[in-house]
Amino acid sequence: MLRLLIYTLFFSLTLPLTAQPFGFLNWSVAEGLPQSQASALAEDTHGYLWVGTRGGGVARFDGATFRVYTIADGLGDNFVNKITTDDEGNVFVETNTGTALLKPGAEVFVAADQKLTAPTIANPENDTLRDVTAFLPIPGGRSLVGTRNNGLYLLDSKATILKQYTEADGLPQNAIRALLTDRQGRHWIATSGGGISRMIPTGMSHYDLNDGLLGERIYALCEGKNGRLWVGASRQGMQYYDSTGFHRPTVKDPTKGVKITSIVQDEAGDTYFATDGRGIVVLSDSGRVDRITRQEDLPEDWIMRLLPEKEAGKVWAVSYRDAVASIERIDSTFQLTTFTLPDGAAESKFSDAIPHPAGGLLMGTQEGKVLHWNPTSEKLVTYGAANGLPAGPVKALALRRNTQLWVAVAGYGLYFTDLRQVNPTFFPLPPLFRDLSTNIFQLTAAPDRPELWIGTERGVSRLYLNKDGLPDYLRHYGRSEGFLGGETTAASLIDAQENIWFGTMNGLVRYEDDTPGDYLEPPPTFLESINLFYKPLDTADYRLENGVPHFSASNNHLNFRFRAIDLTYPERIRYRWRLGGGEGDWSPPSDESSVRYAGLPSGRYDFAVAATTDGGKTWGEPVEYTFVIESPLWRSTWFLGLVSLLGAIFLIGGFYAFYRRVQTREAAKRKQLEARNEVLELERKALQLQMNPHFIFNALNGIRGLVDGHHDAEARDQISRFAGLMRGILNNSRQASIPLTDEIKTLEDYLRMEQFCQPFSFTFTIHPPGEEDPEEISLPPMLLQPFVENAVLHGLSGKETGGHIDVRFIMRGRRMQCLVEDNGIGRQAAAALRKSRAPGHKSVALEVTRARVEAMKGKLSISDRPEGGTVVDLTIPVETW
Repeated sequence: MLRLLIYTLFFSLTLPLTAQPFGFLNWSVAEGLPQSQASALAEDTHGYLWVGTRGGGVARFDGATFRVYTIADGLGDNFVNKITTDDEGNVFVETNTGTALLKPGAEVFVAADQKLTAPTIANPENDTLRDVTAFLPIPGGRSLVGTRNNGLYLLDSKATILKQYTEADGLPQNAIRALLTDRQGRHWIATSGGGISRMIPTGMSHYDLNDGLLGERIYALCEGKNGRLWVGASRQGMQYYDSTGFHRPTVKDPTKGVKITSIVQDEAGDTYFATDGRGIVVLSDSGRVDRITRQEDLPEDWIMRLLPEKEAGKVWAVSYRDAVASIERIDSTFQLTTFTLPDGAAESKFSDAIPHPAGGLLMGTQEGKVLHWNPTSEKLVTYGAANGLPAGPVKALALRRNTQLWVAVAGYGLYFTDLRQVNPTFFPLPPLFRDLSTNIFQLTAAPDRPELWIGTERGVSRLYLNKDGLPDYLRHYGRSEGFLGGETTAASLIDAQENIWFGTMNGLVRYEDDTPGDYLEPPPTFLESINLFYKPLDTADYRLENGVPHFSASNNHLNFRFRAIDLTYPERIRYRWRLGGGEGDWSPPSDESSVRYAGLPSGRYDFAVAATTDGGKTWGEPVEYTFVIESPLWRSTWFLGLVSLLGAIFLIGGFYAFYRRVQTREAAKRKQLEARNEVLELERKALQLQMNPHFIFNALNGIRGLVDGHHDAEARDQISRFAGLMRGILNNSRQASIPLTDEIKTLEDYLRMEQFCQPFSFTFTIHPPGEEDPEEISLPPMLLQPFVENAVLHGLSGKETGGHIDVRFIMRGRRMQCLVEDNGIGRQAAAALRKSRAPGHKSVALEVTRARVEAMKGKLSISDRPEGGTVVDLTIPVETW
């Protein structure tokens, strides 16, 4: 709930103090104070305001919230009589049953054997004052005097009453119980029944219905030549303000009941009132009232803005929709000239307009553009997205020193440019001003000051500019500064005395320049707590050496919580911090009130934190905490020596391990070479055993029989086949691998020679891989010949007819499966048959081939067929390309 603010304004022509208005800012039960009967005030070393109550205990106030202490927190009872503090941060509270003490950092009060001394109430030496309850000297030799039931008095140095403040002037209650001046020079008042109050020195003066305003919503303002301030408020018609107050002109007012959107006065002193729906009403200096409407050729009866054209003595009228007219009074009539705007302005919805220094008008639109229209040259220049403006509606325009244009865009904020550029570029405010609201309704440029006033839904802000006209610093004026209007309207002006008038939704506000003592320094910062590994720091966690805490190497995770108390601007407090020895620069301003450092290395550190209330322009006194993280055990001298010794041992051990590893690697290489030699030896044996001598003998005898029998043609064919087989075997024996086509050709030639040599008949088939090209597959030579030979000599030799051998090649990824299958008598019958025969040639080709397969990481299995015969299944790695 918003705290109740009651504002009082007073002026005096004879007393110097009253040249500046004062306001009262009040807090009571609704704002968190535990009881409305405040009985005592005190301020501690950190800047907290302590408020004693009659029945609600004591409350600690930081400017925004109250922390309440009652009997549950150690007080004797909840009826507080006095509060005092000391330089060590102790807070003493005297209740009806005794005194309680709150030590720094403690959460509960403890009983204290101490009687608090009652504050001395000085005699104000003024016999008219009765029932004085509090006396407070203030700067300038003046004083504030509180009374039991007559409110607050302001006295000069001679005890003369300058002003009496009562409930009618804004005090929450006339019963004053205590007075206090805080360290920022602000005066606090404890009342019985109204809570507490703070006096506000301010340059703001507020006018509302009680001061004679016809309405509280101010839509239009204009300063007349005779010193009158013309006001358009809440559809209540024409009204002006002068030194005697607010007045209505004694004429029949056509503007009553409609909104006055704009007011101007021409060179002759005639006052023009633009309205929503009734055109323009003109009030002459003699009291004559005229109306200009569509019947008099006004483009529309809804006029958004009126602007004076001083050189020509005319008035510009700008409607809400792409229509502009010029009005000139000639005797008792008005001459209107309506202008047709160029195509670029067609269908535009205007939201604000100001004169252009080079002639013509600058007009903001709802479409996010700014138009410069010059009626003399009939040219239209449009500034929009290409110039840096966002796409939001333009809400307000302001021109400073006839060169710098400021544009407020709804939802995007403030933009500015220099009109002297050939193609102006608009720039947004720097990120430093991100706290400024983007809902801007009015802009007011001071003619001779480097500043711009900005009206928003939260009050007004004063943007200070540097010597180059660039944004430098922002100051906000809200309720705490006496700006009671709240949300502003589009109406504002600077009068001849350089007072600034602001139209708001809650009345009219006038600003007079700040007094010299208005600046408040940012508050000092203090450390609330330090945590070590998320637990409150204890004296046992470190050792002191020359007053500096020394932490062990493992205690290097610290969390700092800090606070700064500003009773005037608590919402503006921002912090910056740095860790000297770990961080070089200050952190950016932040509203965070704690920072954590984890895993700090050994070294000396200086932690510092400071607070600001003006956006970082100035900083308050920082608080510092110096500490040392000691070196870990591993950095001590004896530990480093031990590590060096162990390092030497490990180094020697490492060299020995490396030596052993080299030896092992060399042994592995020797083993690999031995395995390779074994493969080579097997291949040599395989070459020696590539062909059964009996096969060669039988083949040559068979060929000789053909020659003896004069079968010359067949003999020549067999000799050619035998020669080709021998040539293929010799050629393949010189290579580590051969194409699969050559292996198949060698097997075909061999099997045909066996068909020629053997006394029994048999057939054979050879199946190459299905999809792969045999030319692109390489494998070791003569791997299958021993198995084919075995199938002929032992599998089919016991079978007179119908023998068949089937050879298949199947690719399995990077390997090849080779199957040699016969339908012979089987291995058992073949073994029995070999025993019954006379011993002859003993072939070891199978054993050599099996060893070759194992050496190349292949697989070999031999099994019997269920229907008779034998199957040899051989899988070996092959190469493809």
